[in-house]
Amino acid sequence: MGTNKLMMGITTQIRTAIAQDIPHIMSLAEIEYNCFVQQTPFSIEMCERYIHTVMLDPDAVFMVIVDNRNIPFGYLTAGLDFVDLSTEATAIAQHWFIHNPNQQYGRRNYGLELIAAFEGWAKYKKAKKTMVSMRMNPGQRKSYDKTFKSIDYIPNYVSYSKELK
Repeated sequence: MGTNKLMMGITTQIRTAIAQDIPHIMSLAEIEYNCFVQQTPFSIEMCERYIHTVMLDPDAVFMVIVDNRNIPFGYLTAGLDFVDLSTEATAIAQHWFIHNPNQQYGRRNYGLELIAAFEGWAKYKKAKKTMVSMRMNPGQRKSYDKTFKSIDYIPNYVSYSKELK
């Protein structure tokens, strides 16, 4: 994790989330939630519970990317899991989002910077493998496949969802 100085004088930093970030993270989470077609309303209570759960878990991390005012404009959550039932933990980025409307923070690829910070955390935690999970709307997978291939990720788990009636 570290600090980046942009040409436009904007400084960004990736760091572990702190309690003062929670209201900003909750606002970002609601923006992210509304990017997808939903069948149920956003729950501020469940959002706050999720944030606290991740922040308190010693085998998880809640990273934020902040602007020069120390306000988060993106986040990534990750944890260790034995998802493939091996003896080695896998670090799984479960949730990540960047809110950069009209490129107000410049044209950097902050998502890839968060992934790089996640990989650093995974190495620190002695994980042997990483996975990145994300929500996407139909039709977006090709674009993500191309991006992740450029940083040596291959698709190996796929999730499909269905609303139960």
